[in-house]
Amino acid sequence: MTKLKKIFISLTLFLFFLSCGYTPIFSKKSVNFNIENIEFSGNKDVNNKINYTLSNYKNKPDKEKTISLVIANTKNITIASKNSKGEAQTKRIGIDANVKIILAKNSIVKKKFSKSSIYDVIDRKSEQKSTENKLIENLSGEIAQQIILEILKSIK
Repeated sequence: MTKLKKIFISLTLFLFFLSCGYTPIFSKKSVNFNIENIEFSGNKDVNNKINYTLSNYKNKPDKEKTISLVIANTKNITIASKNSKGEAQTKRIGIDANVKIILAKNSIVKKKFSKSSIYDVIDRKSEQKSTENKLIENLSGEIAQQIILEILKSIK
């Protein structure tokens, strides 16, 4: 009898968690907008990564809401800490993006997004550049995700 009880409880919990109503934020079904146009200014690497991430939402004529974006970004690399000789030990890379979300009804939402990361300085320049490129890619992707969330908040 206890084995049957355990199976029943397990099955009940499984069905409860299965039907809890969870849906991912970026589910294609819940996104009801089309990005008609994106204007970029600033760093090309950052622009390319943001454009790549947002391209999933471009040219979707079956969506109800059409928006345009104007994105201006800056990339800064500064020394975060130095050793006793005055040489850089760690650097901070930061990306700032000023975004204008232009909705179909001519309302404009302006938002500033900032992301930064600290990394260790590497003696080999090729490894240093590779690390910086990977961080730029990651930070730009995070900003693109924040832009999508802001669009979702603005159109509801």
